[in-house]
Amino acid sequence: MLLSKFIRTGLVTELLNGDAARNVELAHETRAEIRRHLGALAIREVDAGSCNGCEIEISGLTSTVYDSERYGIHFVSSPRHADILLVTGPVMRNMEVPLLKTYEATPAPKILFRRR
Repeated sequence: MLLSKFIRTGLVTELLNGDAARNVELAHETRAEIRRHLGALAIREVDAGSCNGCEIEISGLTSTVYDSERYGIHFVSSPRHADILLVTGPVMRNMEVPLLKTYEATPAPKILFRRR
């Protein structure tokens, strides 16, 4: 039954327009740059008190739709393996010490970017 539906429906995808094709091209260029400089990009994500909205978006990056790993971007569970420390949410008092320990465990060199 399902197979007959597929046969009746036929091809339902569309050709990429100019903007979408450019996005795919940028994604491939980004993958090449990451692999050229790092081989792979390892990100350690720390939830310091967010509402979980950021975590939902981040987990979406690892889904089969976006599949960040095909571009060399991996989320790791240890800060010692991380190239980038991604902190989401305002830092709550209870997360101050664990976040500092995670930051100290992240290998050098360290550059701090802050979003205001």
